[in-house]
Amino acid sequence: MTNDNTFGKRLQQIRKQKGLTQEKLAELAGVHEKHISKLELGTYKPSFDTLNKILKVLDIGVNEVGLDLAKVSVNDNPFYIKSMQILNNATEQELEFYYGLLKQGQKGSEIFAIQNK
Repeated sequence: MTNDNTFGKRLQQIRKQKGLTQEKLAELAGVHEKHISKLELGTYKPSFDTLNKILKVLDIGVNEVGLDLAKVSVNDNPFYIKSMQILNNATEQELEFYYGLLKQGQKGSEIFAIQNK
């Protein structure tokens, strides 16, 4: 993705437009207040789970917070880019389905790692 902080700046702008403090957004999204601060400063990039929670609370789409998938660096993994494009266009129900698959895959990889020790 890009190295600028478009996401953080847009997140802050939208949060303020909606009349929310960092503390209130964090509370509604179920994340720590300092995490919202770090996202807005560009120190952190959001995980899919955190991004999804924030977008739901703000009632906005991923493109509205400056995550323009058309500007993804050509050096990035094509699988990652395609995955992000699919997720960007997915419905809420599809996102929940994909998230469930990822969690199952994560559990499976943890079990596999334990068995191979």
